[in-house]
Amino acid sequence: MEEMIFKPKKISYFIMKLIPEFIFTLVLIISYTIFLIASSNFGNDNFVKNLLSVSIYVYIILGVIFVLSFFWVYFCYKKEKYILKQNKIIYHYGNIFSDNSVELNIDKITEVTMILPFVEHLIFKTGKIQIKTAGSMASKTIFSNLIEVKEVYEKIQEIMRTNGFHLRKDKLVQEAKPHSLGVLFELGGRIISGFFILVIFFLNDLVELQKDINEFQKYLWVLCLVGGIIALIAISIFIINYLDLKRRKYEVYTDSIFYTNGFLTKIYSFLPMEKVSDVENKQGFFSKMFGLHDIIVSSEGVDNQVVFSNMTEGETLIKNIKYLKDAITLTETEILEEKVEEKKVDEVVGFTDKTDFAGNYDRQFSATYSMYLPRVIVTSVFYGFCISVFVFFYIQNIGYILPIFGICTLVVLIKGILDVNFNTFIVDKNTVEHRYEFLTNNHKTFTIDKITGVEFKENIIDKIFKTCSVKFLSIGGNGYINFVSVKKTATFYDDILKKVGIDKKEDFEDLEVVFNLKNFILDSILAIIIILSLFILSLISIIGLSGFAKEDALAGIWILFGILVFVFFILIPILGFIYGKIAYSKRFYRQRLHKSFYESEFGIIFQSKIYSLFKNIKSVEAIKYPFSSAGVIKLDVAGDVAIKDQKSQSISFAGIEIKAEFLENIYNLQNKIDSILEKRTVSEEILEKSDQSIWNSTFILIILFIAIIIGFIYLSIILSSELNSEEISGLKVIGVNVIISAFIILAIRIWYIKSKYYLLQKDRVLTGSGIINKSKKTILYDRINFVEKNQGLLGKIFGNGIVQIYTVGSGNVDMVLEDSKDFRKLYDNLKKD
Repeated sequence: MEEMIFKPKKISYFIMKLIPEFIFTLVLIISYTIFLIASSNFGNDNFVKNLLSVSIYVYIILGVIFVLSFFWVYFCYKKEKYILKQNKIIYHYGNIFSDNSVELNIDKITEVTMILPFVEHLIFKTGKIQIKTAGSMASKTIFSNLIEVKEVYEKIQEIMRTNGFHLRKDKLVQEAKPHSLGVLFELGGRIISGFFILVIFFLNDLVELQKDINEFQKYLWVLCLVGGIIALIAISIFIINYLDLKRRKYEVYTDSIFYTNGFLTKIYSFLPMEKVSDVENKQGFFSKMFGLHDIIVSSEGVDNQVVFSNMTEGETLIKNIKYLKDAITLTETEILEEKVEEKKVDEVVGFTDKTDFAGNYDRQFSATYSMYLPRVIVTSVFYGFCISVFVFFYIQNIGYILPIFGICTLVVLIKGILDVNFNTFIVDKNTVEHRYEFLTNNHKTFTIDKITGVEFKENIIDKIFKTCSVKFLSIGGNGYINFVSVKKTATFYDDILKKVGIDKKEDFEDLEVVFNLKNFILDSILAIIIILSLFILSLISIIGLSGFAKEDALAGIWILFGILVFVFFILIPILGFIYGKIAYSKRFYRQRLHKSFYESEFGIIFQSKIYSLFKNIKSVEAIKYPFSSAGVIKLDVAGDVAIKDQKSQSISFAGIEIKAEFLENIYNLQNKIDSILEKRTVSEEILEKSDQSIWNSTFILIILFIAIIIGFIYLSIILSSELNSEEISGLKVIGVNVIISAFIILAIRIWYIKSKYYLLQKDRVLTGSGIINKSKKTILYDRINFVEKNQGLLGKIFGNGIVQIYTVGSGNVDMVLEDSKDFRKLYDNLKKD
């Protein structure tokens, strides 16, 4: 395939980008003109003359701002370019101050969306395309104002087919549309909310008008006119929103999910079935009453979701997707057995997933679990007691203690019993599921090949009742599935782990954990230095304050200082060391390397066991203690989780991170783990080497420190005439303290930046940093989802830029090669096939 290069349609790009700027400028001009006209009634001729004299300058400034906006859009247009290759998509963009590039591998695409904005498409026949991958929560590739938008949309599908995706829409499995009743419910909620907001906003004005009937009648026609306009706008919005919601259409094929929505602005999108990971059915109280479902289908990556809103056959859709995922997913055993192709491929589906690793998943085991009632009762009584103690201290009446305890315990106990009866945990042939059905309905499923981590948790109560909780993490990023307070069987752990492709019978190696006084001190040395520095600065400040404070107050400060020294330098270290000797003993702490997965066990009272297949490890970070070969290893597991805030904006945060402390030969261990991930010994041969420029990070800091020092000197000069000699001496001590602190912070910042370096080795990219604890972080090339190149204003000034590396299942960037003068060379090497 020949390389295809596209640019936005110029007139569409300029007009659509400048319309908001034009409207904003026009509103300012009109507002200022109205203010000028109204100012003639102020009765102040001098004020009006002065206002008129500067009016021409105001209009010129507004005009200049609009012209500058035009040039801004011009530079953005020059740098906007979209390239389609045989196995890559490249997106170049920027502005007058920055240059940016993003390169995506075709086989990492999880969703493609074509948007035809109403006004833009009506006038210019242009639209835009958004491409999502599993490496980032936000779409990093947006093709804007394309005249050939539909052809590009089809071409991307064609290229995806040549890169392993089936994507032929062979057979339609299910078609779904929102139910009219559900659409009305959704719009009704918006209307009621808007009505209450209007009433609250205008309530005071209406009350004031009603106090004077004549005044009310005088403005009645105005109220009717405004009310009519608001009603007309509300009806128009209602009709447009109704048609927008009603015209949604979801089509589930054997190899993909296609959906369209929009009344004025049209949206077309698809998800390849190979990348679908999670399905969730949500029903509120009223939705369940009328049999309506919201089905959330998640593909790989954070917040890559399609929501089938207000549909009637929600559980049927879940069953269909489960069937399709089961049919296209081959296990490692099935591939090794070399079965006949016709037997392996499902007759209905007709293809298998060729875009992902095959795992040795146990398809035979299935089970249904529920919360263990005796354990829930004990926990409920305990929680009821804790709540009642809190309420009692608030009320402070001994006569109410028994009723409070009884009511609190009863409420918590009822909730616990409801949880036991209406929570169901399911391990099916190809899925792990959680279902809750009481008044509402929530049914969440993870497909086993997309589960990236499993965590078992037990506490003292679990030990007594032989129960545990299990948390499953998925690469789909649609939250967790938690099996809570489940009764264990003799093979419970093994059954769950085999289901997700983890066999504990594999050969393993226990990593050497050495917790001793030396390693304990070295592990905490950074905290010790920071606390010691704060104490020294505090000591200098107390000495400086001695010229201001009274003797009694100063004595109290010295006593408090002594107590803090005892607590932080004697008591806490002793308790920490005693705790560490127990917590990091072989009984409570174990780190184990298996052939295909990592096992981590830790905790005394609250014990956790974390398991993750090596294929799901995104990066490895080793932190070495000073003057030692020991340190900490961190394994970042794919599958960041996204939650919604109150404004329904997605927030990404990390999923499971495996952290192992006090391990010997930490850098050798890092190389060993990378070799296991690579399935061969990794080469440390260096292809490219670079480091970080000190100027970008310190330029603003230097200016800030200079401003602080000048400000302090100026303040000292102003106050010198009002202070006595002792107070001036104290002020000088504090001033010297501030200046020394500023220089120390700046020196440490520069030292830290100088310690950073970036290596492109034969099999991986490596970043190193650290002044005291030396850190190395590695990402294998085959773990990279896409890379991005950025050069901002400071980068242009100092001749450097940034390279950002994203891996599969991440919500944000995983590695940043920051402020490197070789950033273009690093980017070009990282984006090679």
